Amino acid sequence: MARFGATKRRAFPVGIAVSLGLIAAVLALFIYGSSALSAEQDEQQKELLTQSVDHSVTQCYALEGSYPSSLSYLEERYGLTYDKDRYYIDYQFIGSNLRPDITIIERNE
Repeated sequence: MARFGATKRRAFPVGIAVSLGLIAAVLALFIYGSSALSAEQDEQQKELLTQSVDHSVTQCYALEGSYPSSLSYLEERYGLTYDKDRYYIDYQFIGSNLRPDITIIERNE
């Protein structure tokens, strides 16, 4: 008749606690890895924009014999495009025979 009697329950199985801990650790590593990857992609995008602007400025000087007087000139005639909501480009024209001072700043959201 002991088989119909009350059975003792364990408070919380150790195996379930270990499994939940491992799942939480894997999830934390995944989140950390994805944020690190996102930061690396942001840096690569900024570097590509820097290279594109430099290439456009150099191409303009090579073809026309003078540096462009404004950033909008590069956009209109050399097809330079970029996300204006994400980046600010400080373009300082110095002279037609001096390379402009270009600073690219990522806007905070």
